[in-house]
Amino acid sequence: MNTRIASILAAEDLGEAGTKTIDINIKDVISRISIMFKATNVSEDMASHPAGNVTKIELVDGSDVLFSLNGHQAQAVNFYDRGIQPYSYIDNIAAHNQSAVFSLDFGRFLYDQGLAFDPTKFTNPQLKITWDEDVCEVDATVNSCSILAHIFDELVPTPTGFFMTKEVYSYTVAETGYEYIDLPTDYITQQIFIRSQLSEEVFDNILDEIKLSEDNDKRIPLDLTVNEIIRNVIEEYGYLLEHAYLNGIATTTGSFYGMPTIIGHPVSAPYGAADVSTVYTHDGGKYRYYGTSASINHKVLIYGFLPHATMPILPRPGKEIVDWWDVTKIGSLKLRIKDSAPSATTPSAQVMTKQFRTY
Repeated sequence: MNTRIASILAAEDLGEAGTKTIDINIKDVISRISIMFKATNVSEDMASHPAGNVTKIELVDGSDVLFSLNGHQAQAVNFYDRGIQPYSYIDNIAAHNQSAVFSLDFGRFLYDQGLAFDPTKFTNPQLKITWDEDVCEVDATVNSCSILAHIFDELVPTPTGFFMTKEVYSYTVAETGYEYIDLPTDYITQQIFIRSQLSEEVFDNILDEIKLSEDNDKRIPLDLTVNEIIRNVIEEYGYLLEHAYLNGIATTTGSFYGMPTIIGHPVSAPYGAADVSTVYTHDGGKYRYYGTSASINHKVLIYGFLPHATMPILPRPGKEIVDWWDVTKIGSLKLRIKDSAPSATTPSAQVMTKQFRTY
């Protein structure tokens, strides 16, 4: 076969929390690495989206960091890379599993022969997974993590480079004021992402304006409100969909967390029997639901925008490298973010870059 899927890590319970380091012993060129993490519910107390169980994913070669995102960030970037949501399954029923898949996409599409990760170009590439099994469901004590590599087999490409995606800056958002951030200019930049998530708050109530400046305002490629950028993102990328399976509930209101964080539209139905089933959103990825019988579960479909409160700020990139932003010709590149966090809150914001790194 020209391509195949190889196992890097067979399904394994990693324990309560920690960091697992896996040597990348594969010598074939890798197009994508996919990580599945699922945890088994004990109670029905959901405190985060299942992506929250993975707090960091890193691909390193010694001190050289080639990829570094947390689970929320990785899933958001996966959506913007592909135009379709990555796999996740929201399930808060006791003894059931809640799960999420995160991918390191090294090319413009799966099995891109021009852009892919060639392990032979590095000395000792390692994948590091940092996790905490009870971030999503607070009582979880059992988990399973498996890792797959989508590789070239009989087909042997000669990629010119790969996408290096990582968080480059994080800070605490203030009620007012500006944050100034130096962005890397060592490789061509394909996209820049900003993430700031606060339960029950829309994204543009946390951040207000975004500006990019080259060489001390010699050129200003971007100077827009967050609301203007969001409208453009919605038009370019469209809806994302996610499904959930929720326990029956009576007289009280339950909550769960979904990938869409703005303009979330949940559609619900009782599963297996007649019941009242109501789901409503408070923005920021938090959803509430109501039923009248503890013995009748509910199925929910959510559609909305901004996965895990993550927003790309550059126009949707084309497939050709020449169309991307060659920041290597710039002396300095600064990102300015105007803060507008609600009072009495301290949300964080993170900036991630997706760069074309050559061999």
